[in-house]
Amino acid sequence: MHQINMPMPEYYFHDDAKWIQEQLTKLSPSMRQKALVKYSEVYQTEWEREQVPYRKDNKARHEANVRLREFIKRYQRAMQGYTAKPLSI
Repeated sequence: MHQINMPMPEYYFHDDAKWIQEQLTKLSPSMRQKALVKYSEVYQTEWEREQVPYRKDNKARHEANVRLREFIKRYQRAMQGYTAKPLSI
């Protein structure tokens, strides 16, 4: 089996490592670094914010993974030339 070798976020749930690496391959190297930093920030913030000890990991992983998934979705669309619809006033 082929192992992807790339930097990982400072904070993440180790069972998510393979999924995170797969997602990061969809980004350019410069965007990958930005995504890693933000992933760690979101993970750590949510982990500290959750008050119930046994929920900390799940809350942190959920929020960080959702944010990464949405970031990649928007990034890929932007790279294809799509833009967001302007906000209505």
